[in-house]
Amino acid sequence: MLYLLWNKNVSLHRVKYSYMIGVFIATSISSSLSAMPTQAIQLKSVDIEPNSLAIKWEESIINQQALNVNGIPQKASNIVNISKSEASWILKPSNIKVNAKLNTNLTLSFKLDPENKIERNKPLTLTWFNLEEIKTKELYLPFSEGMRVPTSNKTWIKYLTENHNNSNTTQDLKMPFWTAKQGSEYISWHMVTPTNNSLVFSNEGNKLDMSSSHQFTYLNYTKPFTVSISRGKSWLSGAKNYRKWRLEHGYASTLIDKEKQNPDINKFIGANQVYLFGYDGISVQDVKDWWGLHNWLFNKSQLEIENPEVKELKNLVKGKDWLNHYQKQLMVDSINLALSKKYSAPLPSKENNTIEDQFNASQNKKNWLEKNASQFLTEPDKWGQAISSDIVNNFLKAGLTRLWLGFDNWMPAFYQPKAIEKAKKAGYLIGTYDSYNTAIPLSSNEGWLTAQIPNQIRKECAIELADGSKKTGFRGNGNYLNPLCEMEYVQKRISDIIRIGHFNSLFLDVDGTAMAREDYHLMSSESDILNGFNKRMQTIVDKHNIVLGSEDGNSLTTDGIVFAHGLETVGFGWQDKDMYKNRRSPYFLGRWYPNHKPEFFFKKSEVKEPYKTLLFSPKYRIPLYQVVFHDEVINSHHWHSDSLKFSNVKIERDLTAMLYNTPAMVHLSRDEMISPDSERLKQLKHYELGYKPIHEVLWNKQLIDFNWLTQDGLVQQTSYSDGSRIIANFTDAPIIVDNHNIKPLSILAVLHNKKPLLWTPLEVE
Repeated sequence: MLYLLWNKNVSLHRVKYSYMIGVFIATSISSSLSAMPTQAIQLKSVDIEPNSLAIKWEESIINQQALNVNGIPQKASNIVNISKSEASWILKPSNIKVNAKLNTNLTLSFKLDPENKIERNKPLTLTWFNLEEIKTKELYLPFSEGMRVPTSNKTWIKYLTENHNNSNTTQDLKMPFWTAKQGSEYISWHMVTPTNNSLVFSNEGNKLDMSSSHQFTYLNYTKPFTVSISRGKSWLSGAKNYRKWRLEHGYASTLIDKEKQNPDINKFIGANQVYLFGYDGISVQDVKDWWGLHNWLFNKSQLEIENPEVKELKNLVKGKDWLNHYQKQLMVDSINLALSKKYSAPLPSKENNTIEDQFNASQNKKNWLEKNASQFLTEPDKWGQAISSDIVNNFLKAGLTRLWLGFDNWMPAFYQPKAIEKAKKAGYLIGTYDSYNTAIPLSSNEGWLTAQIPNQIRKECAIELADGSKKTGFRGNGNYLNPLCEMEYVQKRISDIIRIGHFNSLFLDVDGTAMAREDYHLMSSESDILNGFNKRMQTIVDKHNIVLGSEDGNSLTTDGIVFAHGLETVGFGWQDKDMYKNRRSPYFLGRWYPNHKPEFFFKKSEVKEPYKTLLFSPKYRIPLYQVVFHDEVINSHHWHSDSLKFSNVKIERDLTAMLYNTPAMVHLSRDEMISPDSERLKQLKHYELGYKPIHEVLWNKQLIDFNWLTQDGLVQQTSYSDGSRIIANFTDAPIIVDNHNIKPLSILAVLHNKKPLLWTPLEVE
């Protein structure tokens, strides 16, 4: 059967895209190729046109004509019917060997002839996939937790073509598959070779179209590119198949398995997540005598005060003038800054990571203040911007029994080691943010503590691109590093941070994102880089038996991690001026200032369209990640967007998190922790009342089904492997489900062997 006979929906206007040109228009590209089609290959119920890779599986269009290599159409030769379910052929002129095998799934494998010479900066691009956009009604894409994309929706088409065009299936897709709905059938494509692939989105006659290509490069050309195609009856079919594949190939490691190695993981069950901001030794809340401190600072302290605004405060007089909050903060900041210069740690070298020096410097600052200014301050064990004994006491007074507490860097723990031990004794996990992916020139930004890596290592380990340039680091600073480079230095620094900081948890930024880039300095392929991330994370766990987390928890980089931050709310609108530049806009996210409480993390903002609808409406969310990872990795929001950040979608986010059984994230600063009755602590306690009892039942269960209970998608249900169900009512009216009355904007958890639990989010004050 010829592809020309059974694919009547091919649009002739696709000829303007080189990757969509088939053998029927080959003369417009290469006169050397015959325009005559080759007989289709039949593998039982699958028909494959080998020149164009057009594929039909019974009545489903698996692939439209797509095949080209570096924009050149191909001609199949040496066709071999190995069996009724397997065939192979060679593409000319590229000399790529194709193998197609039909078992339960259809597997396609493309292998480059080893005689082909790939030059360093001239990869071979195989365009192999072209979505059947006419028959496809919806796409299910693992960008973030999971997106349900109606392919005729103009807003979605614009968003994907502008924001996700040329995405890769390594980092951008959080799992290397996608699913398309054709009629009542769901077709899924799994990139068994997840690296060096890209996705292109386009608008074809007001329908979303998608194509995919793979690059054979100087570093990977000896490895085949393999994709597995399956059919199912559910929008979760692709996720379920991927979970099964991970289990069969030994990639999965459940929370139960990890808890056997480290019982501290039990503390994560039911724990919501908190970032504690500020890293200096004293805060405004630590001062009990402001005018005494004022007199001491300007007349007795002998500290070097550089800020002109602070110097202007010297002439203020008690009884005549008064100190406002801004002026008080200036005084405290000037003291912290002056002490940091008085007692500074040396710059790190390969021989000395200076972690112990940083601890000694922090203790010297604390001892100096206690000796010279204690009469103006509270007790030393109460000092600190991010952690103190009082802060831990207020958590306990607020009734918070399970928490993960994280710092922006390790310095708060170095100031208050006794408070760290107190937090652990209270049953909390407490850890620091750390990273080894960007290294900046030393002294260029002393506040970016994690990026303070010796210049020698930065130069030796910087990723070198195919064109010979060094890969610029985060936000254009320094360089990105190869995780396989200087592993001994990294492990020693991590060991020192954990030991000196008394941490029982660690958050390792970026490693879990599958941010794979080829490195032509150390000749590391993208797969090598992924292995480097995984090895680094697993080694940390094996050596330190610590509860480890990372960013995203991308399916390709989960070795060793228990938790991840990023997929329940991802970063968005990076180029949107209203969000990042226009301070008068209700959508402005805030400044990265002041240091102890950056607006960016604490200012309540609104989400603008189209992000509000596309990213936060329950109608467009689907728990693909949770189907695969619910009992393996505990995921939450990206730290840019805690649960209280967005005022106009808070309720939707809270209900979705409870429906998927994922924890809340709340940012805290010292002023937000003065009282156990503060707004943010009350929100935290309310989250615990809902999340903890549900997660205690479901933490080791699979999420096995997801359904809409109403046609508009505003009443949804998740089902778990023990028979438990969670129902979310996103409407403004009460509903009755199975004789259960569910209030407006609430969830009902019908748990195995437990009483039903009803939970309603708190509004933001």
